[in-house]
Amino acid sequence: MADASALASTVLSAATPPAAAAAATAVLDYLARHAADNPRAFFADAFPSILYRLFVSSPPSSPSFLDLAAAAQPDPTLANLLLALLSPSGPLLSAAASADRLALIRFAFPSERLPHWLRAALSDDNPDLLALSPLLAARVGHELHLSVFEYFLFWFAYYPVSSSDASASPSPASASNPALKSRSRLESWVSTLAPTAIGTRKPGHKPEPSLYLKLLYAYLKQFVPTACTPLLRRRLGGTLLQRTASEEGHIMDPFARADFFLHTLVQFWLVGDDFSPLPVQTCRAFGLHLPSRARAELSAHLPPPGLGDAVKLLVMYLNCCDGGPRTDARTVFERSAARNVISDTQVGFWNPLIQRPMYRFVLRAFLFCPIGAVIKNATQVFSVWLAYMEPWKVTQEDLDEYDVSLMQGKGTQQAAEGKESQKRDALCYTPPWKNYVLSNYLFYSSMVVHFLGFAHKFIHSDVSSVLLMIQKVLEVLSSSTELVDLLYKVDVAYHSRLATSPSCSSDDVLKYVPSIREQLKDWEDGLTETDADGSFLHEHWNSDLRLFSCGEEGAYHLLQLLLIRAELEIQRLPGDTLQALQSLDLIRSCMKKLFQSRIEGIHHNTAPEEFQHQHQGRGEVFTPKHPYSGKSKFSEVKYRGDWMKRPISETEVAWLARILIRLSDRLNDALRLGCDDAGDSAAHSTYIKFDRNELTTIGGPKDAAKMALVAVCSLLALVGQALLKFMRAHRVKINLRVFASKKLLAGLVVLYAVVAGTRNVLG
Repeated sequence: MADASALASTVLSAATPPAAAAAATAVLDYLARHAADNPRAFFADAFPSILYRLFVSSPPSSPSFLDLAAAAQPDPTLANLLLALLSPSGPLLSAAASADRLALIRFAFPSERLPHWLRAALSDDNPDLLALSPLLAARVGHELHLSVFEYFLFWFAYYPVSSSDASASPSPASASNPALKSRSRLESWVSTLAPTAIGTRKPGHKPEPSLYLKLLYAYLKQFVPTACTPLLRRRLGGTLLQRTASEEGHIMDPFARADFFLHTLVQFWLVGDDFSPLPVQTCRAFGLHLPSRARAELSAHLPPPGLGDAVKLLVMYLNCCDGGPRTDARTVFERSAARNVISDTQVGFWNPLIQRPMYRFVLRAFLFCPIGAVIKNATQVFSVWLAYMEPWKVTQEDLDEYDVSLMQGKGTQQAAEGKESQKRDALCYTPPWKNYVLSNYLFYSSMVVHFLGFAHKFIHSDVSSVLLMIQKVLEVLSSSTELVDLLYKVDVAYHSRLATSPSCSSDDVLKYVPSIREQLKDWEDGLTETDADGSFLHEHWNSDLRLFSCGEEGAYHLLQLLLIRAELEIQRLPGDTLQALQSLDLIRSCMKKLFQSRIEGIHHNTAPEEFQHQHQGRGEVFTPKHPYSGKSKFSEVKYRGDWMKRPISETEVAWLARILIRLSDRLNDALRLGCDDAGDSAAHSTYIKFDRNELTTIGGPKDAAKMALVAVCSLLALVGQALLKFMRAHRVKINLRVFASKKLLAGLVVLYAVVAGTRNVLG
């Protein structure tokens, strides 16, 4: 008991890399001395403190051991000790397996560190809601009771999201240490999972994966079966999972362990604080009413630092399929009758588990990323999306970079990086991946249009980065003619009013249309935009697919407008703009491959020179950012993505801009400005009949003044009608948002002060 308490104190007080290394050595020595004793005292007194210091930081004085290992690079001492301690077959998890086999102890995970909806489910104590979550079912009393191994997995999954958990209270491990009770966190998008410092690696070499990513890959390879890495490889006595039926006792079977591990990662990483964590149909079937969250509160929670790297590795691992599931992996899958899911060869057994939370994770990041954020902060989520869209480019060599056992041959690996990169570029979509694309169709269609709205919102912040991201997305979509044809066939079938369509009646894409319709309503449940936050789809949200739409909300017209805006931003860039202009040309080339002959109004005889040189010699450009300093076409003012609908910038008074936008909309509706049928009304001649008796009556100067006043009012009305007719014909709308400019308001204040001062001086 005394040794375990002393060990806990040593671990809690370690705040530097040497002290953390000494603490890790002490833990290894303790486990080596007491491995056969099944020490309950170790798990009761020291285990919570060890997990807290491993995975939770209390900046600035007490960073986690994983953060200290990254800061100690290139010295690998601490990292090697932590790998030896935390590896799947290491002493810590082996001791956890022994404790669970004997049912020595159960832990209650701190509820304040759980995702929002799990906390709500525990507080609500609804049996139906608790039964729907694999993490809560059969583990709930008044709190969430976990086995030793489950408790470890919760803390492991909590590490990437811990930096955004500013409201969490200290863990049980910090109760005895007042220094750990202050948990002030810096909310930034700088990755705490950064591999190694840029200055510590040689130029041209890929960065080494972080310690956490190495551990994540080791756990995935050990616990989660896929076609590439089946779970039941061989029987190794003493490891965590390879137990006989008599040895397992309280240990979960291999499938249940894999299922629990993946659900833990999905709930902590992808679902997080999502206000719609469960499918809509499930909530309706059980009559559940989950507590909703205010949009402003939701938008403040961005993907935590470094989470994108971990999610990307998870996606790569689950999608790495060189063929159908092997015999041993298939045996594990067939052991679960609870999962009524048909496993497809190229869709993967685990893909239905991550589809919806992955889609909402990416979409929430695009919708709620604030204007003030640097565009590079969004690239982590963007890279996850691209990895999910291109599973055919994931090879075992990509995953071997995270394998600790293969790090010895890294020199030859670095020499062969160029050849592997060329080989990866040659990989493209093939027909065996058809079912995967159809099952995840919204990632290739609806998400693209949402991303274009995100790009419009940030085009003025970093035009080069935005153009590069758009280029990568279009290159994925247009990389294969077969992929483009498949996406277009589904789009035609989706919008066809007939039961069968001649263009796709011989194909099996029609059977996916009902599921795609259901996914579109379910996956985007509750995710909306407002008129003043850069929205392009708020009027017809959750209703249609617009990748190949020829309307103003279609991807083609959004891209056209985006390129016009990008040209103006490129002209304002200082220095060399060659890379940005090259991105423009590549985007136009990809647009031609993707939309040519598929969008009405795109002529087949479009000259290539017109696509490649539109950025030269343009007389008028769309200027949504500063409309008063440039020119804009009347035909572009009607577009919903015009500058009046752009996100509120730092140069405006936010509350005043929102009021003026609503007032402008009401005036435009009342005066029928910007409507399609506003200018169709024909003018008719007006006949006025005069009474002859009134013509002979002269009232004198009073009536003459009335007649003059009526004449002036009639003239003003005539001028007003002519002005309204002109505005309707050219689709010009009233926009009072210019009066929300801080510069204009400051100028008015200064002018008022000058006039008031002049009056006082003269008075």
